[in-house]
Amino acid sequence: MVTAMVTDTVVKVIKNNKQPLYLLCMLMIGMGGLFPVLLVAGDWKISPNVSIKGTYTDNANLFSADKKGGFYTQVTPGVAIKREGAGRIKMNANYSLSYTGNRPGSRGRTVAHSLASKMQAELYKDVIFLDAGAGARLGSATSGGQRGGDSVGDISDPIQTYTYSLSPYTRHHLGRYADILARYTFNQVINSGGRSLDSYSNQAVISINSGSYFTRFPWGVSYRQSRINNEGGAAASETTSINANISYVYNRKWRINLNGGKVDYDIQSSRSSTDSVTWSTGATWTPTPRTDIDFSYGRQMFGQNYGFDLNHRWRRATWRASYKKALTNSRAQQLAQSNNAIGFSGNQSANYQRYSDYATLTDEYYVIETLNTGFTLGTRRSNFSVDAHFTRREYEVSGNKGRDIGTNTSWSRQLTPKTDLKAAVSWQKNRANENAREDTRWTWSLGLSKRLTEQTSANLDYKHRRLDSTANTGEYRENQISLSLASRW
Repeated sequence: MVTAMVTDTVVKVIKNNKQPLYLLCMLMIGMGGLFPVLLVAGDWKISPNVSIKGTYTDNANLFSADKKGGFYTQVTPGVAIKREGAGRIKMNANYSLSYTGNRPGSRGRTVAHSLASKMQAELYKDVIFLDAGAGARLGSATSGGQRGGDSVGDISDPIQTYTYSLSPYTRHHLGRYADILARYTFNQVINSGGRSLDSYSNQAVISINSGSYFTRFPWGVSYRQSRINNEGGAAASETTSINANISYVYNRKWRINLNGGKVDYDIQSSRSSTDSVTWSTGATWTPTPRTDIDFSYGRQMFGQNYGFDLNHRWRRATWRASYKKALTNSRAQQLAQSNNAIGFSGNQSANYQRYSDYATLTDEYYVIETLNTGFTLGTRRSNFSVDAHFTRREYEVSGNKGRDIGTNTSWSRQLTPKTDLKAAVSWQKNRANENAREDTRWTWSLGLSKRLTEQTSANLDYKHRRLDSTANTGEYRENQISLSLASRW
C-alpha cells in the first residue's frame, strides 16, 4: 500500500510539476556530479525515508464564518546523504518532497520541495578548494505569511524558492605571519510562480589575515566586490568595500576590537549618497569560560550602528541574546535561510527558522534591526525552549517601515523509552508597513509520538490556529487533528 501511494505521488508530480522537479534534480546532480572521482572514494551514508499523514480540519478555507470541514492526505518521501571524516570531500544533504492530496481550499501548494545541502571539496591538496550548496523551501511572498515547513499551513501568498551557490577559493600560508585567501562566489535565487524576482550574483573577495605570530594583536584586511543581476527588468546593484580590522588581546577576559573601511553602494535609494566611510569599536568580554559578550558601536551608511551578542551556558541550559542592524534585501535573507539550514555536524537545524527575516519579497533594499533572545533547558527526560524576537525594517526607496514581534515556546517529555509528548505555543504580530493592517497569529499544538520499531514511528497531533487583524478581514479560527506514520531505512 505504501509503495503504491509513493509511486502514484511520483507520477502526479512529474505530470504536474515538471519545471520545479527538473530544477531540483539539476541542483542535486550539479553538486554531486562535479567531481565524480572524489565521490567514489570514502564512506557515504544514504538514508531514504517516507511519511504518510492524514489530517482533518474544521475550517478548510480559513473562513471566519460558514466554516466547512475537510480531510486531506500527505505523502512525503525523502533522502538524507552524508559524508564526513577523513577524505577530500564532505557533504551533508537532506531532501524531501511533500505531495498533498485533496488540498483544502486554496491553501499552500500541492507539491512542495525541501532541500538543505552543503559540500566542501579539496580539489588540489592544500591549495584549491570548493564550497557548494543548494536549498529549496516553501515560504510566503508577503510579510507575515508562512512560518514553517507545513506545505498546507497558514500560508499567505505561498512561494517555492530554490537557491544554489558555487564558491571556489585558494588559500596560502605565509608561515606564522599571515594567511591569504582569494574566493569567487556565484549564486542564484529562483522563485516559483513566474515572478520577476529571480536573480544571480557574482562576488570576489581577497583577504589577508594575521597568523599565529600575532596572537596578541590579530589583524585582517579585505577587499570585496559584488554585483547582483535581477531578472524581470529590475536594476542591477553593485557593492565595493575595503575593510581593515585589528584587535588587542589584553588578557583571557578582555579583547578590544577596531574596524574601519569604506563601502560604495550602487543601489536604488532615496538617500543623496550611498557611499560611506565605516568604522566600529567594541570589545569581547569573557568573564567565565561559560559566558561571552561581544558588543560594538560604530557608523555605517545608514547612520549609527551598534550591536551585541551574549551567550551563557549552564550545565543543562543556555541563554542567548543579540541585537544587530544591517543593510540587506529579501534575496540575502533567502540565501541566509538556505546556508544556515544545515551543517556538517548534524541534520537540518530547527534554530535557523527562528532567526530568519520574513519580509515581503521585493528587490528593494532595507535597513533591518533585529533583537533576539532565547533560553533552552534540557534534562534527562525533558527539553524546554523559549525564544522571542523583535524585527524592524525601513525600506530605502519607498520609506515603508515594517515590523515583526513574536515568541515561540516548546516543551517535550519522554514518557516511556518509546513514547514522547510534545507541546508548543507561538505568537506573532506583523505589520508590513506603517499604514498596513496588523495581523496577530496564535498557534497551539500538542502531540504524541510512538516508536513502533527502530525505523518506524507514529504521531498523533492536535493544532489550533487563530488569526486576528486590525482590518477585521481574513480572520479565522481552525482546529486540526492528524495521524502520521514515518519510516526510514
